[in-house]
Amino acid sequence: MKNYYPYQFWTKTQLADHLKKMSQKLDLHKEIRILIETAMGDLRWVPIKEFDGCSVVQDLYHPCLSCFIHDYLWKTGQGGREADELFYLLMLAEGTPKGRANRRWFAVRTAWFFYYKWSHFVKRNVNEYSSEFKEALVYMRNN
Repeated sequence: MKNYYPYQFWTKTQLADHLKKMSQKLDLHKEIRILIETAMGDLRWVPIKEFDGCSVVQDLYHPCLSCFIHDYLWKTGQGGREADELFYLLMLAEGTPKGRANRRWFAVRTAWFFYYKWSHFVKRNVNEYSSEFKEALVYMRNN
């Protein structure tokens, strides 16, 4: 079976517009839209090629906000406990059942500890959290 990537279905502008509309539909505050804009413009990754739809669980035809932001944070070296917490909170905001959100959170925490943490450390791709990420996390924690 051939692997498909989002850039085969979406332009960068279409992807950004879709994610912003999703954040508005979910009634998420401007901090989330600012984080989307930051992710789309960050030169440390190519979102249209590197966003893979949460690897196993997300349909690439309909990318979700939580998976996009989580992929962005991990691939730019901002992953870790806080990125996984934001992923969890965004899944709940999207309407993911709590049990499924807990399982996905546990899976990414396990993957982080056993693989990504060390691979990013070896590549020296461990970066400070952006102010946009910090503000989005504070917003989601308080709502």
